[in-house]
Amino acid sequence: MKPTKIFPAFLLLIFLLNCSFSNNEGYKIEVKIEGLSEAECYLAYHFGNRQYLQDTTMADAGGLLVFEGPERLDPGMYLVVLPGQQYFEIIVDQNQHFSLETKMGEFVPAMEFENSPDNQAFYEYLRFVSAKGQEVGPLREELHQEDTSPERIDEIREKLAEADQQVREKQNEYMEAFPDGLFTKVLLAQQEPEVPEAGIPETPEPGIPVDENEALRRQYQQYKNKFWNNIDFSDDRLLRTPVFHSMLNRYFNNVVIQVPDTVIKEADRIVDKARANDEVFKYVIWFLTNNAERSEIMGMDAVFVHMVEEYYMSGEAFWVEPDNLERIAQRAMRLKPLLIGNTAPDIEMYTRDGETLSLHDVEAEYLVIYFWDSDCPHCKRVTPALRDLYHRKKDQGVKVFAVNTEADRENWIKSKEEYNLDWINVNDIHNRSGFRDKYDIYSIPLLFLLDSEKTIMAKRITVDQIEEIITREIEQNR
Repeated sequence: MKPTKIFPAFLLLIFLLNCSFSNNEGYKIEVKIEGLSEAECYLAYHFGNRQYLQDTTMADAGGLLVFEGPERLDPGMYLVVLPGQQYFEIIVDQNQHFSLETKMGEFVPAMEFENSPDNQAFYEYLRFVSAKGQEVGPLREELHQEDTSPERIDEIREKLAEADQQVREKQNEYMEAFPDGLFTKVLLAQQEPEVPEAGIPETPEPGIPVDENEALRRQYQQYKNKFWNNIDFSDDRLLRTPVFHSMLNRYFNNVVIQVPDTVIKEADRIVDKARANDEVFKYVIWFLTNNAERSEIMGMDAVFVHMVEEYYMSGEAFWVEPDNLERIAQRAMRLKPLLIGNTAPDIEMYTRDGETLSLHDVEAEYLVIYFWDSDCPHCKRVTPALRDLYHRKKDQGVKVFAVNTEADRENWIKSKEEYNLDWINVNDIHNRSGFRDKYDIYSIPLLFLLDSEKTIMAKRITVDQIEEIITREIEQNR
């Protein structure tokens, strides 16, 4: 087996030392690697979707290296990292005094442990899965070849199903031998929830219509409800494996319908499950808040605001330092007025003639707020596209409130004439209106779409998306 490469950036990450399992036993892991000589080696661990450095040691001329310390390690999946960013994984759980031997370039095939039955069984499982992978690989390739006969396809599928069953049986053997082991928790977490078929009868009863969509909705709901059945939220060992973060990411970005209210409901449900363990609770809160803040899906800032108000500003995020808490709260409070469905903040701007004009005084069925400047490269592409949309839709009640953000008034006037912008053109050179903070302007161009009541319909979207929304709204209101 070829040595595996580890992502190089992990060596730059800081030590994360947690003493929640501290006692006087400490840890000692002796590693003997044939083919390794006098090299610096590392012990790292998974946390979420990253890896962090735990310990460093030197291998002697015979390939012997020892990781040891006076404090016990937090149980989890650890990585022994060797020169050339090659690595292999080990389980560090209750027993933290053990040894292992292997060979460079043959980590899994040659791996043997002493005083670590769970690791020995773990590598026996890896060898079994590897052998099965080599066995079924050619069959999967043959299955997708165009000239494979139907009879052979049935035969291949039967063999693949048999191999899958053998892997499941091997997993069950491990889980029976180590019912409370960390890798057992990992195997359980990776099992897909069992969900019955959608329930669409092949021969429906006469006169009774078949609602396929309703059947699929029921199946989806069952899958969602069972998604977390195999996760023990009271066990923070799962945080130090890749599996828990992966499941959170999959659930909230692929399983849950991406509607803010739905995501908020599910977020609160999973947070309640996570209360079983302080460390799991902390991680779930962090993930959900960070995931919402970084989301590129319109409207997910409502999830971020909810998380901050519900858990940070309420005092439940007990681990957050006051300075960071203030920063997070300020960010949420800046975003809150801009959530979809809220009334857009009013801003009083200035026309070319120096007259004031309030955003809320502009009457329109659909009002586009456009923040831009003449030197912005992307604005040079968006401005003509928005102008053309305006000309196509202005007879249907569309207006544009174009806010120029630059300080050079002459550039603004020149650009307005060059682009032939006959919509509402305003600016506020000295930011007297506070428009930059009110509309959270950290990059331009920036587009908002409001309805006739100045309610925010959409934001941070493209010209094409604006046209789609307006066209759909007009058709629905006919």
